[in-house]
Amino acid sequence: MICCPTLIGGVLLVVVFLVIARSRKSAQAIKSRFDSVKDKANSWPETAITEFDPRTKIRDEDIHDLKERLRKRIVLPNLQEPEKSPYGTPATYVNLVADHLTDSFDFGMVTEVLCQFKHFKTVIGDLNLHFIHMVGSKEKKSTPILLLHGWPSSVWEFHKSIPILHKQGYTVVVPSLPAHGFTEPPTVTGTTPAIMGASYNRLMQKLGYKKYVIHGGDWGAIIGTIMTYMYPENVLGLHNTMNHVSFGWRTVLQSLIGSVFPSLVYTTKQEIAFAHPMFDMSRMYRQFAYFHAQSVMPDSYGFGMVDSPTGLIGWIGTTYAIASSARDSSKSIMDNLRDGIDAFGLDNICANTAIFWCAKSAQASMRIYYEFYWNDISTSLKCLKIPNVPVAMSNFPNEIIHQTKFVSGGIFGNLKQYNYHKRGGHFSHIDNTEAVVEDL
Repeated sequence: MICCPTLIGGVLLVVVFLVIARSRKSAQAIKSRFDSVKDKANSWPETAITEFDPRTKIRDEDIHDLKERLRKRIVLPNLQEPEKSPYGTPATYVNLVADHLTDSFDFGMVTEVLCQFKHFKTVIGDLNLHFIHMVGSKEKKSTPILLLHGWPSSVWEFHKSIPILHKQGYTVVVPSLPAHGFTEPPTVTGTTPAIMGASYNRLMQKLGYKKYVIHGGDWGAIIGTIMTYMYPENVLGLHNTMNHVSFGWRTVLQSLIGSVFPSLVYTTKQEIAFAHPMFDMSRMYRQFAYFHAQSVMPDSYGFGMVDSPTGLIGWIGTTYAIASSARDSSKSIMDNLRDGIDAFGLDNICANTAIFWCAKSAQASMRIYYEFYWNDISTSLKCLKIPNVPVAMSNFPNEIIHQTKFVSGGIFGNLKQYNYHKRGGHFSHIDNTEAVVEDL
């Protein structure tokens, strides 16, 4: 008769063997998937680079149309807005942003700020790509830095960081994600984060930068990580915020154990404070409902946002404030939103909302979720390994989700820097510019 410990030990050995075998098989599949993307990118023809004026996209007639539609919006239903159990964006918030856009927001400030940078466009693959390109000091042989934003953001997110980095002598390249502001929506389906990453690497090569540093937040962090895997010979280093790019067994196991016994998987009080609250499943369910919606039917939600600025504020405009707040469960949703407005700034909320409205591409911008979720390249993040490229990470207390140093170390074999900050959120380039730039 086999004793219980022997049986358990045998089962564990079988499990370990199966996990190792599957990991090896997955690693081969991942390489094959990304090699196919690189092969596709190699077939893209060379095209010209032309100058671009953002004022051609933020037009007076579009701004007039935005204001008129907001003035004529229906009176939002005066339903009771519960203090602790929100049904979504409160009408109070929508009216606050809508009134500011209609009555007092300075739209000219948006183009004035953006026009201090040099803008260009070029066609790469199936993308009519917009990007900012600020050449640094030739004397210092400046390192090129590629800044990548996410959803629902735009190059506006970096309007405070670009001048600082450029003044320090760095060359800065900032592309707009497809359908996010000034890059046109993709003309074909299947424009995954990997395709975007291949496009950005081609852009850097086209500009003459064989080697460069990547910084990313939100989708920019995922795209930057994929680029670092695909092009380690080109990427000098990767710096991420929103440090959650792994969805594999290591992350799931840590999440399950850490949600019950945080001290078993987190080594410091900072890790417990940053990561443990993220595994409140009811909170996660509410907070990431948009991710599911946009992964399965982005167009169904998007049409309303292209046609109605009220809908755009209610869905996209809320994200800027809530992702910048502490999301304190003891406060009402509106109080949390007010905290986010204080951190992110009402003018910044209106600027990004105006850029999305004038681009008329809110619907197309959300397709990145569908392309990621339903394309098999998304599964690659379960087993992605980047052993050699130097990596740094910045953690901000109001970030929407975190990845601990333990999990990060399993993905990035050369994790050089892992910093915590006392202030800031998902859009750290807006609400804690100095800290994120210093880390970078």
